Parts: sequence; C-alpha cells; structure tokens
Amino acid sequence: MFEVRPEEGLVLPCGAGTLAFGMGERDAQWAVATLCDVREAWVCGLEWSFGAVYEGLELLVGGERGGGLNTVYLERVGPPLGPAAVPVVLDGVDVCGYPQDEVQEALAGGPSYRSLRLWRSHLPDAYLHSVQLSSIRGRSA
Repeated sequence: MFEVRPEEGLVLPCGAGTLAFGMGERDAQWAVATLCDVREAWVCGLEWSFGAVYEGLELLVGGERGGGLNTVYLERVGPPLGPAAVPVVLDGVDVCGYPQDEVQEALAGGPSYRSLRLWRSHLPDAYLHSVQLSSIRGRSA
C-alpha cells in the first residue's frame, strides 16, 4: 500500500520507507529500488528525477539539489477502468481503488491540501488517473 501524506511525502509499500520531502536523490532512489527497478527520467523544472513502475502504477520522483525531493507523481500505466492493483491511501480512503466519483464523495468535508492534486479521468465511471504531491516550500509563489 502507498500512503499519501500531503505535508510529508509518500510512504512506500512493503516497508520500503518513505519518500519524504527534502530527502536527497540517492536516498529516494534507494528506497524505491527496494521495490522495483529505477530508471532515469527528465522533467522540466526539476534538477533531478527518476521513475519506476510498481504493480501497474508509474512513480515519478524529482527535486532540486539544494532543497531535495519536492515532487512525487503516481500515475496508472493503463486506462483507469478498474481499481489499481495496489492501494493508494489518503486519509483512510483508497483513492485508486474506487470509482472517482465515490472517492470525491468520501473525501468531501475532509482537509484541503494545497500540496495534493488528484487527477480525474475523462472516461465515465473511471477511477482516478493520477495523484500528484508537491512540497509547498519547494514551489514558487
């Protein structure tokens, strides 16, 4: 299970650790590498980034040399027509395990996180397409 912690980062499955905002590239790669193969990636606006695929979810991680990790994306590899193979939990709700309208209803009335974006699919009755976390201190105003 991935656990989304908007103010902290992303807890990885199987006890692999946490991708914590501010951590260095090497430590972030090491944590992800205990789950799956890590590959280089390039993302505009980030000084370093890498990607990996775990159980049908693509993980993209990046940051800045001086400020450390500040961006984490989890995105489905295929169309979001069913639940993800691994839970992605935010405030006790598996945001990739239920249709996107049900997830929106379950999260309604809960905290609003400036550092979190849940990307909906354009397909009817679909599941969420991706989850984006960013460090508030790492973003420019």
